Order: sequence, then C-alpha cells, then structure tokens
Amino acid sequence: MKTTFNEDWKFWIKSNVDSDQDKNGLFKILLDEGFTYESIRKEMHFEPSLPLDQLINPLKVNRHEETTSNMSNAGAAASKSNLFIPNSTRFGTDALALYSVEKFLNQEECNYLIAAITSELRPSQLSSFESDNTFRTSQTCDLARLNDSLIQDIDQRICKLLGIDESYSEAIQGQYYKVGQEFKPHTDYFEEHEMASHDNGMGQRTFTVMIYLNSLDEGGVTRFPEVATEFNPKLGMAVIWSSLNPDGSPNSTSLHHAQPVLKGYKAIITKWFRSKSRLDNPPPLLSRQPNDLIPNYTKRGFEKAKLPAPLLKKIQDFYTTNLDSQTDENIPGDFIFNADKKNKKNSILIDLSTELRNEIHSTLKSMMETWCDEALLPTFVYGIRAYKRGAILKCHQDRTETHIISAIINVAQDVDEDWPLSIDDNYYRHHDVILKPGEIIFYEGGRLAHGRPEPLNGDFFANIFCHFKPIDYVPRNVT
Repeated sequence: MKTTFNEDWKFWIKSNVDSDQDKNGLFKILLDEGFTYESIRKEMHFEPSLPLDQLINPLKVNRHEETTSNMSNAGAAASKSNLFIPNSTRFGTDALALYSVEKFLNQEECNYLIAAITSELRPSQLSSFESDNTFRTSQTCDLARLNDSLIQDIDQRICKLLGIDESYSEAIQGQYYKVGQEFKPHTDYFEEHEMASHDNGMGQRTFTVMIYLNSLDEGGVTRFPEVATEFNPKLGMAVIWSSLNPDGSPNSTSLHHAQPVLKGYKAIITKWFRSKSRLDNPPPLLSRQPNDLIPNYTKRGFEKAKLPAPLLKKIQDFYTTNLDSQTDENIPGDFIFNADKKNKKNSILIDLSTELRNEIHSTLKSMMETWCDEALLPTFVYGIRAYKRGAILKCHQDRTETHIISAIINVAQDVDEDWPLSIDDNYYRHHDVILKPGEIIFYEGGRLAHGRPEPLNGDFFANIFCHFKPIDYVPRNVT
C-alpha cells in the first residue's frame, strides 16, 4: 500500500478539492489507486461521510475497465467546469483544454507592448539543451523587469481571465519573431529531467496564456498538430491551453509549433501558470467568486444610452416634488461611506411610486433586451438615491440572484466636477464613465466590479438603479 503522494498526486488532490469536487468520490479514487486510508485522510484533511463499502469511485460508474486512461478522461470531463473563461471559445477536443478569446487586448495596448518588447530583446532560450540551433530562433523580452504600470495591469488581467491567483504564475514575457524565425514543435511543461533546475518551489507548469500583438497574413501560425487545430496571429487574441492532464501528468497533446514568419514580424506576450504558489501561506489556486461565474451576455459588458425625454421629465418632476419625503439611507457596513469625517450623511433615498417604478422597468426592458440580446425578467427598481458631498461608493459586484443586467439613470446633479463611475469591462480593463442627467449606463451588474471610489465633490448626485435577469438565468456555485 502507498503512504506518500508525489507532487502530481498532491496537485490533483488540491485542484479537485479547491474546485469543490465530491470528496467521498475523491477518497474512493485514491483508495482504489492503492493509497492507505490514513495517508489519504491526512492529505485531504477529510474523513469520509459514508462507510467505506458505500463509497463510489466516479471514474468507474458504468465502466468495466480500471485504467489510468479512464481516470484521465473522467477527470478531463470534470475539469471542463473548473476553468470558466468569459468571452472564450473552447475547441472541440477532450484530449486538450484549448481556448481562444478575441480582442482581449486592444490596438493601443498591443502597440504599447510591441514598443516595450522591442526596446529590450535577448535571444530566446530553451529549458534544456537542444542540439538543433534552429529549434528556437525568436527573441524574448522580460517584460516584468521593466516595472511598467500598464504591463503590470495586463499581467493581473490575465490572472483574472483564468481565475487563478497571481502567486501561481510566472512573470510575463514578450517574444518577437522576424521573417524566417520559429519555435519548432514543443511543449511548455517541464520534462522530468528539467524539473530540478526549473521547479523553483512552484512545481509544474499548468496553463499557458499567449496573446498576439499583431495580425499576420503570411506565416507565424501557431499549430497544435496532435489536435489538428491552428491559430493565425490576430491582434489582441488570447490563446489558452493546459499543459497537464487532470491527474497532473504532462499532456503530450499540448505540443505546439510556432511556424516561421513569412512576411513582416510576429509579436506575442506569454504567461505561464504553475501548480504551486510562490507564497509560504498559499491562497487557493482558483480565485473565482460566485459573481465571477455569472455568464457574460455582451462583449464589453457595459454601454451608455439616453433615457426617453418624457420619462426623464416625469422622474425629475417626481424628484423635486418629493424632496420633503426623503429619508437618510442607512446601508449596513461600509458600502457607502463619507471621506469627510465631519459629514455623517452619505446618501438619502426617495421611494418611487408603484406607477413610476413600473414605467421605468417597462421602458428600460426593451432597450436593454436589444442591448444584451436576451429576454429579461424585471427584478428590482431602487428608489432615487442622492449621494451627498464627500460620499464614496465602494467598488463591488451586485447580487448574484437578481442584479444581472442592470442600469443606472442619472436623474439630477449639482457637482463641482464630474463624478465618474469606475467599472471594469468583461476583459478586466478599467474605465471611468461620466453620466450627465438623462444618461444611462447599461452594465452587467453581477459580473463587473463597479463603484465611485473618489469622494463626491458637489452638493448631490441623484440616480436610480434598475435591475433585471435573463429569464433562463440560474446562479452557479464556485466550481
């Protein structure tokens, strides 16, 4: 019987436990693999909730063969739900987890990165000796060493895209290919003889994220020959794949070839993830929260619009007529707070009439269904909230049950300077959006972090929140 786990098994256990797989089933798998009860209990920090003779190995359900191949295939099926990548396309093979995301970076960001890469190039290296000196002929830039704020921001956005904590990643790199240069078929994981010099306490490489910084018409294709899939360089497109099987063993089908550039040049950035954190007290590998698992319904995630003038006038008349009925708004915690310690009032609230509430919902419903191309169910219209001088709205994500497709209507304001809404888009890019009275922002409220982190410089800023959810929406648990 086995009493110790190698690094591959430890990674397999941690990944499945962190992704909330059935622990009784995991326990049974390990028993069937020959590990002792006590060694499994200590490694998983878990006691089975069923008698041992009632534990079911999920890899053997409706199967008659007990092979490592079966274990890998079943694990691959389970792992599909572990990596949720917004706006991605997954390619149709069970042999390799392979995705692409269009326009993850924009033209300006790509141009900036190309300039940074070409400012400090060195010959690209291999992880071990290769007698063929034409095996890898590109050049590399260690972007992380440039200590650049935009590069650091893009690095963090890549981590958010995968939902993997940054401490499990390597520093971001850039690669540059001239005409004729290539990287012959290779894998990104470390071979057994390479681990000693490349482990650095972080274990095996798990995922690769590669992003093209320019489009090419001739050459420079990235080909995955084992799964008959290839990608033509396209500005801003990210290609993501796993180098490992679900059991933690290297996946040879991740073999890929950066084919020679035939005209122009090819510039990319690459970021690799590892099986272990660099931190002494590591956070969970997967950093997704329930809000992060809400499907994205639009490409960018938000859009400005205008409220029909008759409805705006009706709302503004209601606001001025009912100022005397305002109440101080008290929200638990520090969701809204005031930068001015002397000012105890953060915001006031004016309840809407049922008639006006219904009209707002019905008017916005058709506008927002056109925007997100989904049939929507009205869930909530908040009253008119007027923030007071010095108020700060903490950056947050909205309720996962009801606040999925949302809108903010600017009703009225008396400000000394614009008070922007800070919001991330579906590619984790930050924006500051200015709303004038009568303007609306449609946004994916449950998914996107948003708030007003700067103090309001003005007497008041009044707006209405209106929320919907797609009729077929069901909240998901973190997996």
